Amino acid sequence: MSAFTEISVITDGEAAEAVAEVLRPFAYQDSVVLEQLGDAHSTDPLALEPAVTVKIYVPVEKDTPQLRLRIEEILYHMNRLYPIPAPTFHVMEEQDWANAWKEHYHPFRIGKRIWIRPSWYEENTVSGTDQAQSDDIILVLDPGMAFGTGLHPTTQSCLIALENSIEPGQTVLDVGTGSGILAIGAAKLGATAVSAVDTDELAVKATTDNARLNGVSHLLSIWQGDLSTVSERGWDVVVVNILAPVIVDLLRHGFLLDYLGTDGRLILSGIIDVQAPEVETALVAAGGRVIDRLVQRDWVTVIARAG
Repeated sequence: MSAFTEISVITDGEAAEAVAEVLRPFAYQDSVVLEQLGDAHSTDPLALEPAVTVKIYVPVEKDTPQLRLRIEEILYHMNRLYPIPAPTFHVMEEQDWANAWKEHYHPFRIGKRIWIRPSWYEENTVSGTDQAQSDDIILVLDPGMAFGTGLHPTTQSCLIALENSIEPGQTVLDVGTGSGILAIGAAKLGATAVSAVDTDELAVKATTDNARLNGVSHLLSIWQGDLSTVSERGWDVVVVNILAPVIVDLLRHGFLLDYLGTDGRLILSGIIDVQAPEVETALVAAGGRVIDRLVQRDWVTVIARAG
């Protein structure tokens, strides 16, 4: 069983996002957990406690003295501008890692009719005053060790973009599938052929397991690899929720737009707002055009077409 080191910083709502972004490059699967106790669904401004715990997880073999020193240095320099405490380091087993955030992961709604239900919750579980409706598309999810809980703004924006884009019978390619949440969402939204690819074997396992949980295994093709391993072209929708530099490279050197069919839509996410101009410049240079943008906090999702 693999072991992971949990690296955590306790801060407040003002600094949590900034701390999360400086820690993200060190995190396994670029996944950062933000924990804030209280009722997130309440309209009471005092319903949430002020403290926010930012957590990342690093495989123990990468938990070197050099990595710890680098993280401590970064947070030290941040502390000179805004009070940021030193990080804490805690080695935990894989099962502990997988269950560490479940206490704070509850059913919730995305978009108009997408309802995310963790696999360990019973059906019709109420979350605050909201609950699944009869016409909702319910995604049952167990992210396991893979990135993609649905909590991150990029994942939520991608699901909203898919909800607005997919028509019954279309084909979808999900590059960097993580937990498979986007590929499974696409299948449940009406896509009849979905391919999900990821370079991480744990992501492939999570996607395979989650597809089975949602009864859409027959609609998904799942394998380990990168974009170059996708032989088919002419996709109705291609979604890439990775990181901005990777997206730029795929646009410049990976011929990403060539995977779109006539009138196909390209959904690009994982983009911090300051990175959006570089992504859009690369998109236009590759022959694409922006048709819409979705913005959540500091994150931008770009919807584009070829030509």
